[in-house]
Amino acid sequence: METTLGEQIMLLSLDDTTGAAALQPQSEFMISSASVLELALAGRIRLEDGRVLVNDPAPLGIPVLDAALAAIAAAKQPEDAQAWIFRLKQEAVEGARQGLLEKGVIREERTRRWGIFPVNRYPEADGTVEEGVRAKLAAAVLEGGQPDDRTAALISLLHGGGLESLLFTDRQDREPIRARMAELSENHWSEPVMKQLVDSVLVGLAGYAATTVAAVNTGN
Repeated sequence: METTLGEQIMLLSLDDTTGAAALQPQSEFMISSASVLELALAGRIRLEDGRVLVNDPAPLGIPVLDAALAAIAAAKQPEDAQAWIFRLKQEAVEGARQGLLEKGVIREERTRRWGIFPVNRYPEADGTVEEGVRAKLAAAVLEGGQPDDRTAALISLLHGGGLESLLFTDRQDREPIRARMAELSENHWSEPVMKQLVDSVLVGLAGYAATTVAAVNTGN
């Protein structure tokens, strides 16, 4: 079953049994970042002078990505990747969730936190999809294989967003995993345009991380 990069990140972040999200703030920004990279991989956008521009406004047939592409195309002035990561976040997260629900990969459960506050949880309904994603990641990160571009983009997002802890939880030595993910993030891209866009997204993620740390330190 084909899933978007955003859907894959959401799957990796959800507890299979309880449906609760781990590292939710980080994962939501990664899902939004995934929309930008997915459009670039499909040849719909490019980076020029640090700004995201549209190459081809033709829809991909994936609602969440088509909405993101339409928003970028309709912008009065070009924005950088970081601006789009923040602007697209809410729609990207909801689109990823809806995509997984429609594909039957997760299911929605309504419950109450502390028996009082209503919350939605999204436990796994079809584990084969996540198993396939994790198998591709293991082949590239643990076994030294060369990933395809979409898997390399996923690795770049997980590494840049500090989500390595979602992977290979049975492994005690984390440093080789982080080193391999960093290597793939830096060296996989042979096309300069894609390398520039990946780097731009990672800069945006670094900006998000700095904002988060500052908020925590000031108690906001």
